[in-house]
Amino acid sequence: MLGTSFNDKTQEALGIHFKRGTLYNQLLRFPKPKERYSYDWKNEHGKEVDELSPTVYEAIQYNVSCYLEAKDLPDFMAKRAALLAILSDPKGFILTSHTLGLSYKLRYIDSPSFNTLTPIWTGGKLYAEFTLTLENNYAPTINVFELADEESLIVTESGDQIYVEAYSQNF
Repeated sequence: MLGTSFNDKTQEALGIHFKRGTLYNQLLRFPKPKERYSYDWKNEHGKEVDELSPTVYEAIQYNVSCYLEAKDLPDFMAKRAALLAILSDPKGFILTSHTLGLSYKLRYIDSPSFNTLTPIWTGGKLYAEFTLTLENNYAPTINVFELADEESLIVTESGDQIYVEAYSQNF
C-alpha cells in the first residue's frame, strides 16, 4: 500500500493530496538536538561540553502544504469536518506514510493558510490549498513492515503476506 493515512483514514477518503515534495521533505528532516550542558572555563580555550549524556531532541514542527479535493460543496464540507475532527483530538493523531513504512504521532498546531482554488458557488469539483503546522514530540508508534527477501514478498503456505510490527520512535 502506498500513500498516507491519518489514524485509520486514508488520504483518499479525506480528499487530501500533498504538494509535491513537501510531505517527505518535512518528515525526513533531521531534528535539532537540545543544548548540552557545557561550561566555559575562563582560564582555558574553548568550552567543556558534556560528552556522556545521550543526545535528546527538541520537538520538531512540520509545515506541510496540502490540497483538499471534493466532488461538490456538501462533500467538501464533510471532508473538511472529518479532517478537523482528526486534528482536534487532544491526544494527537497518527500520520502513517505507507511509502516510507513509518508512523508519526503528531499534534496539530496551526493552519496558517487556506485558499479555495475553485469558486464554491460554481458547482462541480472543489479544490482548496492549505498548510498544516504539525508537531512531532517523538512519541513511540507501531510501524508495520511487509516481510520480504531481495526478490519478492515472503508468504505463508496459504499465500498470505507476513507483516512484522516494530514499536519505535521516528525522528
